[in-house]
Amino acid sequence: MRKKEQRVWDSLKRNKPRHIELERIENLVGEGIPDVFVCALARMAWCELKAATVPALASTRLLGSEGLRVSQLNWHSTARHFRLPVYTLIRDDSKRLYLVHCDHSEELNEMTQAEVAAVSVASSWEEIYTVFEKGSSYEN
Repeated sequence: MRKKEQRVWDSLKRNKPRHIELERIENLVGEGIPDVFVCALARMAWCELKAATVPALASTRLLGSEGLRVSQLNWHSTARHFRLPVYTLIRDDSKRLYLVHCDHSEELNEMTQAEVAAVSVASSWEEIYTVFEKGSSYEN
């Protein structure tokens, strides 16, 4: 049986437009590197994948114990410093999508579902791939 994060990857691939290339990064050496490198029309972006369980209480953190690790937070911070487009894609078990820019990485682990939804820059596959197509500009 596929793990929850692997199912997020499967959905990302399945919904990919033809003009976008995705490369899954399986890196045992460079800890913290996002899961996916995205190429779209000479533009690029990085994307960390997270699977979440919808909390029973609205006040509970969406990512729970599955949040960004310190190494991932450090990578996002460095990328933000160099103005690289980096996102965290969260899919919850009700299949809702949240694409969050790295500007919110530091507080993401503590956010409730409503707070994540409020900072999400995309919530459908079409919107997500539109953001990726604009990838090379940090100001997206």
